[in-house]
Amino acid sequence: MQSEVSGLKPATDTSSSPTFITPIEERKSSLYLTKFEIARIVGERAREIVSGTAIKFSNNSEAGLDLYANAAHCLDPFSSSVDPIMMAKMELLQGKIPMIVSRTWPDGTREVIPIKELLVDPAMIDLEY
Repeated sequence: MQSEVSGLKPATDTSSSPTFITPIEERKSSLYLTKFEIARIVGERAREIVSGTAIKFSNNSEAGLDLYANAAHCLDPFSSSVDPIMMAKMELLQGKIPMIVSRTWPDGTREVIPIKELLVDPAMIDLEY
């Protein structure tokens, strides 16, 4: 199985064919993101954050980190509270990343799944620095 991660296009974008989400009952693949998909998602989202995209995680984080308060009063530019990779990981754990995963099987069938519908193993995301 080969997987690909891509961002969702705005509803007004008509430059390409529409992406159809595979219904849950037709999916054959795992409900969990693979470590390769996690790496690609975190990398792509961190790049978007550095480029100025709005941050989407909530202040009530599961890891118990008050990242908004830490970032506002942060004097250290290398702190984990302002690290785009850390922010991307928090968004992934909270299911707030607006991307899709496209998984292609050897027989050519494709599954298109929003990231928010897939499960993430917290042990695979290192939140400690």
